[in-house]
Order: sequence, then C-alpha cells, then structure tokens
Amino acid sequence: MQPALAQNPRLVVVSVDGLRSDLLLRPDDFHLKIPALRKLVIAGASAEAVESVFPSTTYPAHATLVTGVPPRVHGIYSHLDSRDPSASARPWHWFARALKVPTLWDAARTSGLKTAAIGWPVSAGGAIDYNIPEIWDPSAPDPYQDFEPAVLNSTPGLFEEVKNNLQSIPPNPTHDTLRTEAALYLWQHRRPDLLLIHLVVYDDMAHHFGPLSPEAVAALERTDAEIARVRRAVGRQATLAVLSDHGFVPVEKEAAPQVALEQEGLLGRNAAGALELKKLGAIHAGGSFAVYWLKKSTVQDRQALRRAINRIRATGAVADIVNRKKLRLLGSDPDAALILDAACGYYFTDRTEGPIIRDSVSDRGAHGHLPSQPGLEACFVAVGSGIKRGKNLRRIHLTQVAPTLAKILNLPHSALASKTPALSLS
Repeated sequence: MQPALAQNPRLVVVSVDGLRSDLLLRPDDFHLKIPALRKLVIAGASAEAVESVFPSTTYPAHATLVTGVPPRVHGIYSHLDSRDPSASARPWHWFARALKVPTLWDAARTSGLKTAAIGWPVSAGGAIDYNIPEIWDPSAPDPYQDFEPAVLNSTPGLFEEVKNNLQSIPPNPTHDTLRTEAALYLWQHRRPDLLLIHLVVYDDMAHHFGPLSPEAVAALERTDAEIARVRRAVGRQATLAVLSDHGFVPVEKEAAPQVALEQEGLLGRNAAGALELKKLGAIHAGGSFAVYWLKKSTVQDRQALRRAINRIRATGAVADIVNRKKLRLLGSDPDAALILDAACGYYFTDRTEGPIIRDSVSDRGAHGHLPSQPGLEACFVAVGSGIKRGKNLRRIHLTQVAPTLAKILNLPHSALASKTPALSLS
C-alpha cells in the first residue's frame, strides 16, 4: 500500500471540459476573472501544461483520466460509438462496459471506498455507488434538454432523489449549475470518498463562439463560481483536483472530407439521394477525421483514398496524415486506416454536400487535433493536505493523472492498468 497524501484520503475531482492551461495559469493575459481557480493554483500543485490524447476529444480523454492509459489500451478511441457517417443520430461512448481496463471507481470499490459521479463521460452502468452519468438521446429534438436517458441509466432512484432535493437553483440554470448542485447534495448526504464532476458549459461556448470569445470567457467565469462552491463545501475534508481533458483552438474554416470521399466512389448515395456506406466508415472529431475500411481494401480502393486525401490536402486543411504506425506510437485507434489532423484554423465536419471547404457556419472553436498543437494543452491543479503550496509540476501527460489520483486515495498502484508513475505533489 502506498502512503496517503492526506490524513483523510477523500477526493473530489472537477473536470472543466476544454479548459486550456494558459487560461488557468495566466488569466490576466485574457482579462479573466477567476478568483477561485487563482487561489487553487497558489495554494496547491499545478502543471504548466497537460498533453492530451489523440484525438484530443472529451470521451477518449476522460477515459484516460480515470484509467491512466491511452485510448489504444482502454478502448475508447473517439466520442462516437458508430463509424457510419450516413446515420442521422449516432450514439456516443456513454457506457463503462466499453472500457477494457479498471477505472478509479473500480479500484476505489475494491478498496472499500464509496464513489459518486455526476455527468462523467463513459460512466453509464459503471460500478459507481451513486451515479448520474452523461448520456442523452441523439435523436431527440433537443437532446441536451432530454433527461430521460440520464434517469434510466442513473443509480436506481437517485436522479429523482437529487432532483427533489436541489437547493439554491436560480431561474434558467445552466447544466453546470445543476451538476454542481447535484454533486454537492451527494457530497453532503452520501459522503463519498471519491466524487467525480464533469462541467461542460465552457466547452459549449468555446465551440460556438471561440475559446477566447466574450461568451466563452463569461462561461468560464461562471464555472469559477461553481468551483468556489465546491471548494467551500469540501473545505479540509478532502483533496480537491480541478483538471481538464483537452484545450481549444480558434477555427474559421470547416472541411468536409466526406465530399471528397464520395467524389472518389468510397461513399455512395441511396435511391433517395442520402449518403450510404460503401467502402469506408468515418468519424469526424473536429480537429481530426478518421477513416476505416469496411472490408479488405483493394489496390483500386487505396488509390481512390489517396486521391481523395490529395483533394483535401490541396485545400490547405490538413496538417498531417496520421498513418497506422503513427497511431500506434500515439496510443490511438488501432482500427483506423488513417486519421487526418486539421491545419491551424480548420476543423472537420460530417457535411456531405457543397464544397470541401467553406467558412464555418456554426463553430469558432475546436479540438480533436494532435495534442502537440499549441492551445490544446489541458490543465491540472490539486489542493489538499500533504500537497506543496505553489508547486510547479511542469509539463505532464494525461496518463499521469489517474495514478496520481489513485495515490491521493491511498490506492495501490497495481489497482490500475497504468504503468505510469504517480506525480509527486509534496
């Protein structure tokens, strides 16, 4: 058993989806008013940057945050759980059964600890004592206001219990307000040893308006207020870790690889004119675009793919073509034929009509690119007993987070599949 960092090894983890490390560490550069986060950095140990996984998207990254291994090992290679670009409503990787290795909540339960989670990706059906997972119906008219899937996949009776006991809810609350209030209810009434909270409003605003837009800045300042509430509730009872899964970059142009793939006969159209599968499956992830052979490819198929990629590259939208060898080195998707990495200012969509490139009509911010691209650095800060005040952890990797959280909880390193050593926070 490894020594605990705190006398009372309880842990609260708040994931702020998309929070760039520079926003956390240099808020004045961006005119950010985030006093709670400032205090955490001063009082605890923080990383200058956290390199994410590839693709640098929420679901693969959150799976790494709780397992300590890259996507190639834990099995969550993208946010989507479907390679069919012709589907109108593709499911996401909501269910913990897709994970191939133990998680922090598994390790905690094995050690007799009580666990809770609010809105954590890839947690539905997981071995969590009190769980309200992130899950929605992608075919619903407004999936983000449809809570029925969350009700059905939460710990039995928990969603209604929490809903009926929520306090201090303002008019028109954000998802983060509701998630924070639910988490504080569980903290006070169920007293978990490990509590995971996923906050999403900054990510939403950064996508739509850009990571440094007034709308995104305002969202992050509201997030800071939620984190202040969490810290007040936690006090000295536990270690508090605030972290993120990836950063964000601004974009102006959208690229539609499926247009080029169809032009080369790798995707088809049905009698109604709708896109249909033919040679390839595909998953768009903002800053990256993965393609998959649906059956063994021929020389002609590979030549057609090469021509399609050359069409896309000629537009300037591609920074890199990540082949299978590179994917293996990155710990990324073992099934993809290749993944395109978007150039600065571009992101990929699943659009099937019109030109390959056009001005963005929806998003001004993206992630999903190779995590080495500047601006995609995630963040990490932890405050608690035994953690050195103001410690600089320098640049770390996302795979180092789970072993470090396990160490805070006094869990044996062998409880996770990760071979990565924990960070020294003292």
